[in-house]
Amino acid sequence: MHFTEAKSILSVQNGMNLYRGCTHGCIYCDSRSDCYHTPKPFEDIEVKQNAPELLEKALRSKRHKCVIGTGAMCDPYMHCENDLLLTRRCLEIIERYGFGLAIQTKSDRILRDIDLLKSINRKAKCIVQMTLTTADDSLCRIIEPNVCATSRR
Repeated sequence: MHFTEAKSILSVQNGMNLYRGCTHGCIYCDSRSDCYHTPKPFEDIEVKQNAPELLEKALRSKRHKCVIGTGAMCDPYMHCENDLLLTRRCLEIIERYGFGLAIQTKSDRILRDIDLLKSINRKAKCIVQMTLTTADDSLCRIIEPNVCATSRR
C-alpha cells in the first residue's frame, strides 16, 4: 500500500475511486487490465489520502445535486478501509451536502456505514449494489479468495 495526493476525485460522470488497485484477487477481474495503465502491481493499493478534502471542494462547487458513484473499479471496502476510513469520511461529506450515492462492493464491511447510507437515502437516493458471483461459499473462496463469502453478503 502506498499513499498519494490526488489532483481530483470526481470523474466527469461523477464517479469516485478512493483507492487504485485491489487485494480481493478475483479471478474474473477486468480492472487489472493493461488498458487502465496502472503503474504499479494491481495488488499494491494506491490510497488517495486527500480524497475527502477534494470531494468536499468538488461538492461545494456543484450547481446541481447528482448521484456520486463509487466501487466500479476498486472496492471501497477493502481490508485497508478498516483503518483508513476514507469511504466513511467521504460518505459523511456526501450526506452533509445532500447528494445521492451509488456504491458497489463485495464486502460486508459496508454494514459499518449503514447509518450514513440510510441518511443519504432519506435526503437524496442511495443505491447499494452487492456482487453475488455464486451461492456456493466453497467456490466463492476460489474465485474471490480475499473477500467475505457470498453467504455473508
